[in-house]
Amino acid sequence: MAHYLVMGAGKMGIVLAKDLIESDPESRVTLVDIDFEQLRHAAEFIQSDRLLPLQRDIEDESQRLGIMEEKDVALCALLHEHSLMALDAAVEKGIHYVDLVGEGPLERMEYDGSAKEKGITIISGLGVSPGITNVCAGRGVRLLDEVEQAKIYVGGVPVESKPPLNYRIVYAVESLLNLYQREVMILEDGKIKRVPPLSGVEHIQFPVPFTKMECFYTDGLNSMVYTLQGRVKDGLAQKTIRHQGHVDGVETLKACGLLSWEPVDVDGQKVVPRRVLEVLLDERLKLGDERDATLLRVVVRGTKDEKADIHVFEMVDYYDSEKDYTSMAKTTSFPASIAAQMLVSGKIKQRGVLFPENVFDDELYEPFIQELAARGVVILHKVIQDE
Repeated sequence: MAHYLVMGAGKMGIVLAKDLIESDPESRVTLVDIDFEQLRHAAEFIQSDRLLPLQRDIEDESQRLGIMEEKDVALCALLHEHSLMALDAAVEKGIHYVDLVGEGPLERMEYDGSAKEKGITIISGLGVSPGITNVCAGRGVRLLDEVEQAKIYVGGVPVESKPPLNYRIVYAVESLLNLYQREVMILEDGKIKRVPPLSGVEHIQFPVPFTKMECFYTDGLNSMVYTLQGRVKDGLAQKTIRHQGHVDGVETLKACGLLSWEPVDVDGQKVVPRRVLEVLLDERLKLGDERDATLLRVVVRGTKDEKADIHVFEMVDYYDSEKDYTSMAKTTSFPASIAAQMLVSGKIKQRGVLFPENVFDDELYEPFIQELAARGVVILHKVIQDE
């Protein structure tokens, strides 16, 4: 009987734990969070005697190491700031580790030797983005002899565009704002280039009702900047999709100083504008009962057998009203659940520090895509002959 450890009982962690229980009927899942109310809600939502809620503080080293005992795979659905400490603990305890977070790929690669020595696999950045995007880009690159460009477009959006910002929060507001403030790394002419976040705005279309969308550069490539460098000759970049008007709204907030971490004096009190904005947006942009969707398109251009080919991967995924899953929770959590079960079953044999684009780009691509489809997340793939 596999025993999985899921760290984090937020939206992603709950869906992750429930999917592990439902798709691996012999499994047990320990779900860890510092917040007792979160754990209580998770237990009510999942309703399984194979779920073991456990209140622990991941920032406490002894507690962090203790929760790893006698587990087969640790899965991280924590905030970005806790990701590397959880990875470190998993390596120390010698258990497989799957993480939704993919930031800091070079820091993660430093654990490669230790992971191989202990015979374990570390897979970081396995959500929707990074995650499914990496799988599609890696697959497109593998299927071509030479690759000119790989462009990734992805975003979680409300089905209906409503003010303010024409957006609704489908994950932590801190992560959303960080995305809009981090410098963006892309590949241009095969070399790493840095561009401002929210730049490179262009219009993009998907099927109704998403015919008027916009996209812009965000720092989402993570590991692919390094793993695909040298394999993509010209350009590699990722853009986030939103309803039109979103960028102008965020740029206005930035211009007003509301994303600044520098304290300002308000009636004798020192106030950090960014913290105030987080509180305001968290309240005003909550998804609530509205439906969300996740849009994805990955376009990889190159040649195969001296003929020009374009590989296009596309997904339009909606909220699951039957299971009460947001689309973002589904598309973020299911990939990690699938990978964890492949580790337990022995389908993933590679050891060391890995990333989705070099795990699921070959023989495991179809099994991975089929498992997503079985859960209602469908990735379409077509090849266009480029004249």
